[in-house]
Amino acid sequence: MASVVMARPAPGALSSDRARSRRIVDRIATIALWSAATTVVALLLLFIAYLFVQGYSSISWHFLTGYPKSAEAGGGVGPQIFNSFYILILTLIFTLPIAVSAGVFLQEYAGPGRFRDLVQFSAESLATVPSIVMGLFGLIVFVQLFHWHFTALGGALTLTLLNLPAMMRVTQESLAGVPSTYREASMGLGATKWQTVLRAILPSAIGPLTTGVVLVSGRIFGETAALIFTAGSSVSYGASAYDFNPFHTAETLAVHLYSTQREALVPDATQIANGSALVLLVMVLVFNVVARVVGRQLTVRLTGKAS
Repeated sequence: MASVVMARPAPGALSSDRARSRRIVDRIATIALWSAATTVVALLLLFIAYLFVQGYSSISWHFLTGYPKSAEAGGGVGPQIFNSFYILILTLIFTLPIAVSAGVFLQEYAGPGRFRDLVQFSAESLATVPSIVMGLFGLIVFVQLFHWHFTALGGALTLTLLNLPAMMRVTQESLAGVPSTYREASMGLGATKWQTVLRAILPSAIGPLTTGVVLVSGRIFGETAALIFTAGSSVSYGASAYDFNPFHTAETLAVHLYSTQREALVPDATQIANGSALVLLVMVLVFNVVARVVGRQLTVRLTGKAS
């Protein structure tokens, strides 16, 4: 019987097939990643366009500066815009020092041990608490126990508890991204641990920390459940509506949007809701842009390089 000899492919052909297969897989992965990124941008632009089309006709100077009306058309959202920024500033004043300090401790000072694990576990557990439960806690403590009633301060403290874990985590990740050579160089020059953290590590992490502030601020702007129970769902009229006293009732724009749609007591509730949603979106976008510009400027000034 004649023997059959099977021809083997040349080594060059095998390597060529493998290279072609790798190029195909690489192109597929590249297209998938670009598609995912483009989808995110497209969804944001679509969302902005939808709110702009729905709410643009409701925007006017009177709407942006006027007082809300409870039973007739033509109300404004001036006090709500003021309260939104006021509670944002109060919350950041309380949140940033505590969260950044705790993040620095966990990342730079605390070694492996039970206390570090306890702090980490407490932060992670606090992050899982729903905002409405945190609002009920604020209602019991700040409104009833302290007898503050509905106040901007109570709302800000409640939002502080809600946003501490996220800002702590961002701080840890930001500091972890700073090269260890920065620490070694600073300590080698005779700086103490605290001087190294204050003058070398934190300035180098300003960019990521700014991103964390932006994320936390967006959550503060859009929070409703916690503020309904603590800051209230009404505003004062006259000069007291723009009062810097932290113990005044402070309905934010997000709460006003929710209350208007839920109660629908005014004839133009839909127009007010659409306009409020557009204003809220613009507020968040403007704050994000300003925060990132400030973050880049701080990075350049403190480190001498762009973020």
